[in-house]
Amino acid sequence: MQKLYIHQAVSISAQGFWKGIHVLGLKEDLQEFNAFDPDYKTVIPVMALRRMSKITKMALMCGLTVSQKPVLDWDAIIVATGLGNLSDTEKFLNLIYGSATGLNSPTAFTQSSHNTLSGQIALQLKNHAYNMTHVQRSFSFENALKDAVLQSQFGVGNILLGAADEHIPLLNKLAREVGYEEREISRYGEGASFFHLSADIPSEIFVKDILIKTKAGSLPEESDAFLLKNRIDKKSCLLLTTDDLISTCGMDQRSVAELVGMYMTNSGLAMHLGCSYLSEKAYQHVLICANSTTGLGLTLLSHE
Repeated sequence: MQKLYIHQAVSISAQGFWKGIHVLGLKEDLQEFNAFDPDYKTVIPVMALRRMSKITKMALMCGLTVSQKPVLDWDAIIVATGLGNLSDTEKFLNLIYGSATGLNSPTAFTQSSHNTLSGQIALQLKNHAYNMTHVQRSFSFENALKDAVLQSQFGVGNILLGAADEHIPLLNKLAREVGYEEREISRYGEGASFFHLSADIPSEIFVKDILIKTKAGSLPEESDAFLLKNRIDKKSCLLLTTDDLISTCGMDQRSVAELVGMYMTNSGLAMHLGCSYLSEKAYQHVLICANSTTGLGLTLLSHE
């Protein structure tokens, strides 16, 4: 696979507002995973903020911050989200349910669509380039990253890649109704991560390979085969999981869910964290593992 270089990263999560590749001061003992609220007014117009849901604010804050230094005219904007604008969707459905006449403001409906995030960023930047939103549940970010790789192979230069998901109380209620355990519900989180990617301009850290399988074998077997294909020694690799730790992986590992909670695109936050470890030269490679009931997404990051 052609190298896709990572030049900049910005994230919002329960850990705080990460601005830049290098991350300092991880909080290890968080009990709740609601995302930190930075001063959105520094990049988003105040009048627009009043009508925005949290996921839209997080995505805009990260996307516009990445776009500031240096100021870039993006050749592609690609965003991943597992569940989209939940608060606006809930608001829209409540309006329909509670309306006697059926005449409602269209604002909640227009803002509830999944591609609101990439669209809002393009509107703020007055960007008319390739604009795409990927919604594939737990593998939304991996598919968006794969899209970015394909775009770069077709000659697209500067790519803004992002991921965002939000948490609303209704999720907890629905999870209890279908029988999820309280331990799992208590780990629900939210966050956003955005990156400046390019295949043309070299940097120290790059995406080396991606694998997405909707039906996969055991995680240790799949990860071993993936590393063998890329000729990676486990001793030089850190494993970042988006869920629980893996008992038989044979690598140093960290659970991103323990740091920022569980949400469908927390592999985006894992990529930011992986870039930080690579920038510190702590490891030569980082393997990010996103898994679902039957599927698997693997992303391999490396540094020169």
